[in-house]
Amino acid sequence: MTHIGSYIQIMFFSALFLIFISGDIGWALIYTVGGIIVASLALILLSKDHFSAKLSELSGVANVGEKIEFEVTLRKTGFCVLPYAEICIDAENDIRLRTSLVFRNSVSIKGSFHANHSGLSRVKLTKVIIRDFAGLVQMNIPFNEESQKGVLPKKVDYKGPEIFPSVLPDDSGETEEGASVLHGGLPGYEHREYAAGDSLRRIDYKLSAKKQKLMVRLDESTGYSSTNLFIEPNALPACCDNAFALAGNLIMRGGTVKITHNDESFTAATPETLQKMREWLAFQEFSDDNETEVTLPEDTNVVFSGNGDVRAIVPTA
Repeated sequence: MTHIGSYIQIMFFSALFLIFISGDIGWALIYTVGGIIVASLALILLSKDHFSAKLSELSGVANVGEKIEFEVTLRKTGFCVLPYAEICIDAENDIRLRTSLVFRNSVSIKGSFHANHSGLSRVKLTKVIIRDFAGLVQMNIPFNEESQKGVLPKKVDYKGPEIFPSVLPDDSGETEEGASVLHGGLPGYEHREYAAGDSLRRIDYKLSAKKQKLMVRLDESTGYSSTNLFIEPNALPACCDNAFALAGNLIMRGGTVKITHNDESFTAATPETLQKMREWLAFQEFSDDNETEVTLPEDTNVVFSGNGDVRAIVPTA
């Protein structure tokens, strides 16, 4: 909000004072007010192109409901006197941060917002609003700074149709001995100690007997068919949470799960890779803005769309 109206009133009062009361004092008032206006306008015009704004990079991941903090730095790049600067941030909501650049060369100001949903969260510096000392003019200086933060899917109970056994791994089948490559380029398996939730089919009983404790293979190639989940491009964050919940259920039952979203996919078959899948989902963007026509991959078993809608697809023989 500018104060042009107030200065017009002041000049009008000074003119009345000049005409009807005292010429010397009236002229002094006019010169003083006029000088303030000219100096204020000159300073803002000289300063408007001589500063930069930088949005800090975000790192790591957050949980839904946690506070995400960011920092914006204003820095002089030449002659610059900004008594008022309003930084406009577009995040989960509109954020305004106020500061000034008068007696310092740079200033950093922090802000924060809460992560309201799973998936990629964008923080955008859209513009900086500056005003002069006298409050006569307001200028919007555009910026295009963006940073991102991954928000992990919420751990919820799966809400959707029961998945048909035909799309689950075959419990009666034997494991195909897929090989992973160890150090030195020799084929074999990497192992670790059994943890709750690991599939019993991955237990290496010979090695377990030797070490006197249960050991499981870390290989991903088990020979079982995977359950393929497809999240549509226009899906909302609830689909992310629901898809991750179903993936967790299937992996706990010994299955392998592949999630596809926005032409990217991630496959998990162990508790460790399930956690990596969760981190991958944290950086996927979920929005209903995308209206492009969707073509389902041929091997799709379950589709997530809208605000968590689920439909199972029975594969053809």
